[in-house]
Amino acid sequence: MALEGLKQRIIGSMSLLKGKRVVDEETIKELSKQLRRALLEADFNVRQTKELTERIERRMMEEDPLPGIKLETHAMNMVYTELVRILGAPRDIRPRNETVLMVGLYGQGKTTTTAKIADWWRRKHGVKVAVIEADVHRPGAFQQLTQLLEGTNVKVYGEPDEDDAKIIVRNGLKKFSSADVVIIDTAGRDSLDGDLKQELIDIANIANATERFLVIDAQVGQAAGPVAQTFHDLVGVTGTIITKLDGTARGGGALSAVATTGAPIVFVGEGERINDLEKFESDRFISRLLGMGDIKGLIDLAPEDMDEQEAMRLTQRLMSGRFTLTDMYAQMEMTSKIGTMDKLLSHLPDSMFGGMNNMSRGQKQQMQNNLDQYRVIMDSMTQEEKDEPVLLKSSRIRRIARGSGVEEKAVKDLLGHWNKSKKMMRGMKGNRKFRRQMQSMMDLDDNIGM
Repeated sequence: MALEGLKQRIIGSMSLLKGKRVVDEETIKELSKQLRRALLEADFNVRQTKELTERIERRMMEEDPLPGIKLETHAMNMVYTELVRILGAPRDIRPRNETVLMVGLYGQGKTTTTAKIADWWRRKHGVKVAVIEADVHRPGAFQQLTQLLEGTNVKVYGEPDEDDAKIIVRNGLKKFSSADVVIIDTAGRDSLDGDLKQELIDIANIANATERFLVIDAQVGQAAGPVAQTFHDLVGVTGTIITKLDGTARGGGALSAVATTGAPIVFVGEGERINDLEKFESDRFISRLLGMGDIKGLIDLAPEDMDEQEAMRLTQRLMSGRFTLTDMYAQMEMTSKIGTMDKLLSHLPDSMFGGMNNMSRGQKQQMQNNLDQYRVIMDSMTQEEKDEPVLLKSSRIRRIARGSGVEEKAVKDLLGHWNKSKKMMRGMKGNRKFRRQMQSMMDLDDNIGM
């Protein structure tokens, strides 16, 4: 999860309130101090941080928690609402009849993001998407974009031997006149001076784009604000995309700085895969950041080829307490289609599955490696063995180990993992609070055969 350090520091600050029924001014001041330090260490804007912590101090003094709500939950809800307020409301994007101009400094991940956005539009709205590669200054830009979009049904236009970007854009717009969405990738700029500045203005005039998206690497931190303002003054930026949010501790600076400009955040990128891009919605983003989960976002991550009925059937079986190796294999297959274990856990509330989302990145990676190995091992099992794991005695374990190229201990570790998972599922069956939570998040019917 992006900004993992910020999450842990905010959650840690709430320990000041644990076990308290009333809160005194000294505790509120200390809470405010810890929150301020957490936000500043994540590179949040100083003025915004001061305003946020002062508002929380005032609200903690004036607002009482609702009956039955713990003080730490009361305070966390305040942090949530104030962070959402700072980052702003989500921006709607039309599904079709769009011409999108992509702009940004050199080395910000703009071409990769262009491919991700094109594929997002195609997957999300099922429309005809085309891309024009107008970067005539970087050799290989057209080839890179073509490779990124291979197999996506997104059409790519470029003229690698042409050195006039204006000609490429005009020709591309003519070729893709029937497309629902046309996205234009432009050259990255080291600075907005001279010929490159004029080239961008000329392309913007030719394209007459309905959206002008600025791509910024999260690593630039608070410098994102001035960059966004400069491009906004030049071409009228309508939205900002923050990339590589998972690779820096300075993401808070980029997010908060951009929020102060007239170019709201529309997408954030985390990861290298073409579907590692999400529409930015501040409430869902902050909900994940604070460990509250985002089930709707998890559903949005599901790929096109995922069988929704099979996913529902598996969910119902898990909630019923029935759990075989066949079910575990199906669960792993589904998870691998969504993404990494880290991404999956970041969308689930920390209260689920024993707080597994609080594991370190290294622990999550080790868990991912183990699960990948378990799938290989189960590929060497018969269907009967997966349906009836009690059959797996010593001789069968030896055969499975040889067939999957692992030590017998790895097979036994798999069975141990399955047993723990089965017990956890049975515990969930008897947990009415968890069942209500799952049913409300997944919109399941009450009558699921429990």
